[in-house]
Amino acid sequence: MLWVNHPSREADAAYKPVQLATAARCHLTVPPTLITNRPDAVRRFAAAQNGHVVVKPLAYSSVFEDGSAKALYTHALTGDELADLAGVEATAHLFQRAISDKAFEARVTVVGRRVFAAAIHTDSDAGRADWRSDYGSLHLSVVAVPAQVVAGVLAFMDALGLNFGAFDFAIDTEGTWWFFECNSAGQFGFVENATGLPITAAVADLLQKGQP
Repeated sequence: MLWVNHPSREADAAYKPVQLATAARCHLTVPPTLITNRPDAVRRFAAAQNGHVVVKPLAYSSVFEDGSAKALYTHALTGDELADLAGVEATAHLFQRAISDKAFEARVTVVGRRVFAAAIHTDSDAGRADWRSDYGSLHLSVVAVPAQVVAGVLAFMDALGLNFGAFDFAIDTEGTWWFFECNSAGQFGFVENATGLPITAAVADLLQKGQP
């Protein structure tokens, strides 16, 4: 029986440390990353990255603030925040080198063995930090994916037993594709609506065929 995706594989793939390790094994380029709850380790890591560091949630999460739930987005740490890391010791956090020379980002949606990619450009500061925080600023277009990146994402899918995955990359000014994450239950309607990529039809074909 074909699952898209099997619940057990879904649970495994949702764990960010597993994603990052798997991506590296599949020859995708992963930014320097630190997972810790030690403020001194964060400061050493930030110094090694010349202060260009972002903090990300380890999994999709939200906080209840001002009477409503709010998503936690990628946040670039300022010098003042690095000087005062109170609260970091309470739980593990994911710190990563910021891609400061980012040209654009890309959402690469994989359905079975089919790969659909859209470049994501934004003209807002919030969108540049995390495009999910400002959908209204986004401009999407179809983009070609380098062969080695295609090979890497398909190897990633095989390694984690997935039949669907929505990968997020940043592409720097030298053309390097930096792997951020794979959402194994990621949205694709906004990509299809903006670009015309036939992702829905590919999902239907996959389900009808019953195998990747």
